[in-house]
Amino acid sequence: MALNRVFGRIGDRLPVSVGVLPRAAPLIVAAVLAVVLIQSVTSLVGDLSAPGWPGPPVTPMSYLPLVSGALATVLAMVALRRDSGPALTTGAALVSALAVTAVSALLWPLPKGSFGFGFVAAELAPALVLLTLTALRARAWAITAVSLAFVVAALSDFLREPYFWSGQITTALSFVLLGLAPGLYLRWWEAWRRMHVARARAHERLSIARDLHDVVAHEVTGIVVQVQALRHVADRNPGAVRDALPEIEAAGTRALESMRTMVARLREPGEVPLAPSAEEGLAALAAPAATGRPEVRVRVDGLVADLPADVATTVLRVAQESVTNALRYARGAALVGVEVAVEADGVRMRVHDDGRGGAPPVGGGHGLVGMAERVRLLGGDLTAGPDGHGHGWTVRARLPLTVATVPAAGAAARDDDRNEDA
Repeated sequence: MALNRVFGRIGDRLPVSVGVLPRAAPLIVAAVLAVVLIQSVTSLVGDLSAPGWPGPPVTPMSYLPLVSGALATVLAMVALRRDSGPALTTGAALVSALAVTAVSALLWPLPKGSFGFGFVAAELAPALVLLTLTALRARAWAITAVSLAFVVAALSDFLREPYFWSGQITTALSFVLLGLAPGLYLRWWEAWRRMHVARARAHERLSIARDLHDVVAHEVTGIVVQVQALRHVADRNPGAVRDALPEIEAAGTRALESMRTMVARLREPGEVPLAPSAEEGLAALAAPAATGRPEVRVRVDGLVADLPADVATTVLRVAQESVTNALRYARGAALVGVEVAVEADGVRMRVHDDGRGGAPPVGGGHGLVGMAERVRLLGGDLTAGPDGHGHGWTVRARLPLTVATVPAAGAAARDDDRNEDA
């Protein structure tokens, strides 16, 4: 139970893609798996066609390990896709383990020759990859189920070569642990990184609060006190007003300079980020259904990380606010969908739910007016309303990439983001 709670909490925060790996890693692993499959085919075919082959009699059944190896390789390549979620990864791993076990069962009644059939590399390498991906993406129960399935698959070697030795169970467990270890390490590393980022954000917020209280609030309080005093003496002593204006101006200048210093510190590269990247933020919106809460499903087509900073931030903020409104006001909803498509000339967004309820309240900086204003600052447009099928609410936004962003507007949007985080 404790293990399930730990991995459940971490799994809720982690993206469903292999977000902690370099972008080229899935392609490299897929290429290695393809090479292993080709090597397994040439090796087995060469062994079976060699004169004086001492193994089992050569029949079409002798090539069954290549069938399960090819299936496992294809499943591992599908699971390596960055948009493959926990369910697909778990299913691919279970099917791969069952395929290896089934081949062992089919080979069991056949003549074994001198040494039986044995595993081919194309069956083992995809198993390690699928174990790693399952440990990285799935919850504790799924990791347990996949681990047991691969332990059984490893022990099915006895069916291919009926010889039991004392270390067979230990070897099977070691093989499964070897596959799980990289995924569990990457999962721990991501949780550790996020914990330290959260601590750094909290420290930065406290630092900003201290600066606002000790410097800016002090100067502004002095200005207010002086102005209140001058109101009572302005009519009787106009000269006092004239003499006090330079001091008030100096205090206002000091407060403004302090604010500029804090804003510059927040904008400086290398400082602790106050918000996740747009790619991380969109992935973090995805959540499974829970009691009283619909599932939030996120689909991103294209590279959000390559968007200009202002556009990426606006995409994230609109998605966050739309999902928040759907969770708060869509009664009876089972699904909230977020779709982001990065195209050559712009970004298109659609956030929709299948619940009941009218428009969310409009007002302040966090409603539909605030979202529309963000989009308009970048030359785009936003619409929101019922989906036209009698239920659900849909927010659509379009952000162009060919229109130059007004610098002042972009700065205002960035300052607004940082003010919200602070």
